This record gives sequence, C-alpha cells and structure tokens, in this order.
Amino acid sequence: MNWGQLILNYFSQANSMAILLMLLICGILYLIIRLHFDQNSNFDLEDLVSTDGKVDEKKFTRFGAWLLSSWGFVYIMVKHPDSLPEWYFLGYMGVWVTNAILDNKLNKKMPDSHDEPR
Repeated sequence: MNWGQLILNYFSQANSMAILLMLLICGILYLIIRLHFDQNSNFDLEDLVSTDGKVDEKKFTRFGAWLLSSWGFVYIMVKHPDSLPEWYFLGYMGVWVTNAILDNKLNKKMPDSHDEPR
C-alpha cells in the first residue's frame, strides 16, 4: 500500500468526526482565550468559576458538571453516531434547562448579600 492510500483509509467516519471535533474544540478555545486577553472585551474566564475574585463553590461545581456531561455527550456522538441514547439527550437537556430555570427563580426570590445596605 502506498502512503496516499493509507492516508485515505485513515479518514473513516469515526476518525473524521474525531478530527473535526478536535479542530472545533481548538478553535473555540482559541477564541475564548483571545477574548479573555483582549483589553476591549469584558469577557473574563474567572467569571465561570468565581465571584468577586473568590472561587464560588456553586459556580465551580456547575461548570465542572457541565464540562463532564458535555464531554460524555460528545463521546457518545463520536463513538456511536448512529445510536445516541434518547435518555442521555433528554437527561442532559433536562438537567441543564431545569438548573438554569431554578437558579433564575431562586436568584429573584433571594436578595443578593452584596446588595443589602449596611
């Protein structure tokens, strides 16, 4: 077999999806890091896990859980593109949509401790 044939054989459906995923992740990371260091942007990576410069346990845990469940979702899509379990998709969407709605409701009901007069 020649090199050209070996290269063409490498690009199966699963390998192509993995390569595209890697390129997409690298592109997104590049944009996020570029925004973080841009002086004209108010995007700050620390805001994902901290509040006022201190690590916020709720934000840190939520971000970690989101990363882990998203990676699981992507892993299933890459390894088994024809058989995505419906329960995983529904569970993934249900958890994050419910989490956002509940957090929004709780934040409206409970005043922020930073807003209280001293």
